[in-house]
Amino acid sequence: MRADVISQREWIVVIVIALSVTVLLQVPYALGYVLARPRTEYTGLLINVEDGSYLSAIGQGINGAWLYRIPFTTEPHAPVFIEVFYLALGHAARALNLSATAMWHLARIVATIILFVVLYDFIARFFDSSRQRRVAYALAIFGAGYDFWRFPFDGANGAEALPIELRVPEAHIFYSALTYPHFALGIALVLVTFALLLRGLNDEHRPIVYAVGAGLGNLLIGIVYPFLMYLIVAVTGAYLLFLMWHRRKMLWRALLPLGVVFGLPAPLFAYYQSVLMTNPVIRLWNVQATTLSPHPLHFVLAYAPLLVFAVLTIRPLARADAARQRVFAFLWIWVIVVALLLYAPITQQRRFVEGVQVPLAILAALGLCEVALPRLARTRVFVALSQRPNYSVAGLERLLIIVFIALASVASAYVWVSSVALLGLVQPYPLFRPTAELQAMDWLRAHTSPNDAVLSSYWTGSFIPARAGNIVFVGQRYETIHFDEKRAAAEKFFDAAMDDAWRVALLREYRIIYVFWGKAERDLGAFDPERASYLQRVFANEEARIYRVREGEQ
Repeated sequence: MRADVISQREWIVVIVIALSVTVLLQVPYALGYVLARPRTEYTGLLINVEDGSYLSAIGQGINGAWLYRIPFTTEPHAPVFIEVFYLALGHAARALNLSATAMWHLARIVATIILFVVLYDFIARFFDSSRQRRVAYALAIFGAGYDFWRFPFDGANGAEALPIELRVPEAHIFYSALTYPHFALGIALVLVTFALLLRGLNDEHRPIVYAVGAGLGNLLIGIVYPFLMYLIVAVTGAYLLFLMWHRRKMLWRALLPLGVVFGLPAPLFAYYQSVLMTNPVIRLWNVQATTLSPHPLHFVLAYAPLLVFAVLTIRPLARADAARQRVFAFLWIWVIVVALLLYAPITQQRRFVEGVQVPLAILAALGLCEVALPRLARTRVFVALSQRPNYSVAGLERLLIIVFIALASVASAYVWVSSVALLGLVQPYPLFRPTAELQAMDWLRAHTSPNDAVLSSYWTGSFIPARAGNIVFVGQRYETIHFDEKRAAAEKFFDAAMDDAWRVALLREYRIIYVFWGKAERDLGAFDPERASYLQRVFANEEARIYRVREGEQ
């Protein structure tokens, strides 16, 4: 049975599972809103305070923008056609009369449902057996590994990526769906594009039709998650070389459809390249957005349960018929290309792990159901157990499958439980902020221009653009140009040991209009803005104050 003849009942079960898991993923967020302590407010974020950048982009879309302006840096720059997915969400939010945060959550939910449905359709293209489809589906959604360790050979710069199970949401589908809508939708688009490419390269009847579909998928990938185009190009090129080797001939007829596949998104990526060449602020942002891969052992551990059974498929597939070899070879090529891209000499290495759990889950399901279980069924212990009363071969196999899926899902379960504990019990600042602090940001939104730059601590600056819409001096690791220097300068500003002449020079250099003084700023030092003659208080409550830089000091 193939995807196009899956029974209606099976699709109903798949959709029920997709909806159920999607609801499960919303529980930590719901607890954050329901259990927020008195005089605090949940921001809607989960793992990274810098995710306020996405809320900021949605906010710009709500205000009508289709060009993105980086609000986390004070350097002047022309807005550009990037972050279009989140800008589009802003336009949708305006049409639906939703806030940026509400749109963020709605996008996560919808993207997750789309991913889970597309995922099953993709898996079904490789299996006739509904049992194998279900096993691969469960492993793809819940499966994770055992990379919980920090090793002696791990350098300090790699700390952000460790351990993979807990720090790299894109590494596993469950974590991706729990966190970011562009992760979930990006994986779904990759699966749709690859499915169409497979049909186009192996079906000679309508290659152009499939090529147009894949090209449109690539165009959407360029809008939602542009980095994934490296993956699409590399996997497609490697698979085309494999097909030529496998068929022992040049596939000239495939060149035209592939031209369509990559020609449709080409203008968008040419524009991106032009922006990087002509917009120095965007170029520096791209340079700073470095996500290097940790030691390979971490990835081995992160995918260990799937890799063990995937490896079992190598010999059987080598003996399979040509058509089966061509289809399953695509999955191995995908895995191998990712392994190479993770250590290619580019700055966005770690991003290419996105979605690789899918081919590994399919191969692991194949290895488990067609190699491991049949071998195990021939052992004396298994035969003896299957002959006992109330035991059967099918029942024992189901039990073993359930145990394996459960063991492979431990890390995903831990991520979910820890998220529940984080948002329901711990409620750390700055994921939860004092209501009075947010009221101060609301004052900025109501009484200042978005172009008015605000100086604050890094922790405050990470959320001001999302809540108030202002430019900030420092607030996002990648989008604040010269982030490390500016974060250090902000910390010095609120240190009482610094002299006022230095502060005034900093305010002038970066054209700062307002200074925000709240919890995070007080934690940095004993500087009292009330005593600064160059600052005039314009807002105050029990938690925060806002000061305007006097005209002569700007």
